[in-house]
Amino acid sequence: MVNNVHYFKIMKELILTITIMAETFLVASLIVTLVNPSLRVWPPPRRNSWKYFFTWGLTIGSWAGILTLGILDWNSFLLDHWLRFPIGIGLIASSLILVIWAIKTLGFQASQGLGGTIVQQGPYQIIRNPQYLANIIMLGGFWILTNSVYAWFTCFLGMVWFIVAPFTEEPWLQKEFGPDYNLYMEKVPRWIFLG
Repeated sequence: MVNNVHYFKIMKELILTITIMAETFLVASLIVTLVNPSLRVWPPPRRNSWKYFFTWGLTIGSWAGILTLGILDWNSFLLDHWLRFPIGIGLIASSLILVIWAIKTLGFQASQGLGGTIVQQGPYQIIRNPQYLANIIMLGGFWILTNSVYAWFTCFLGMVWFIVAPFTEEPWLQKEFGPDYNLYMEKVPRWIFLG
C-alpha cells in the first residue's frame, strides 16, 4: 500500500513537471515573439512548420496534463464546498459554447493561427479574442470544479498564455490586413470593456 501511494505521488509530480515545462515553453515562445518579431513562433507561418507543431504539440500536452492533474489531485485545495460544482460546470459549459461559436465563425484554419480574413460578426463583433477568453474561462471553471492545487498552478500558467497571445497576434494581423485591421481594432476591444 505504501509503495502504491509513493508511486501515485511520483506520477502526479512527474505530470506536474512535464505540464509546467510545456506551459513555460509556450509562454517563453510568446515572449520571444514579442521581443523579436522576426523570430515569431505564434501565430505559426504555415501548417507544416516546426512552429506549428511546437505550439500545438505543447498546447495539447498542456491541456492533457491539466486535465490529468485535476483528476489525480482532486479536492486538495481550499474550495471544498458544494457550490464549486455548479459554478465550475457553468463556467466550463459557457466557455464551450463560446469557443464553438467562435471557431464556427472564424473557421478552423484561422483558429489554428494559419491566416484567413478579418471576421467581424458573431462573437468577433463584441470582442477581438473570444476563443482566448473562452479558454481562460474554461481553465478557471476547471480549477474551481477540481479544487486542485496542481490544477490551480497549471491553469494559471495556461491563462497567462491566452492573455499574452493577442499581443503577438495583433502586430502580425496589422501587417497582414493593414488599415482594415486597424479600423477593426478601433471598433472592437481586445477584451470585454478593455482596449
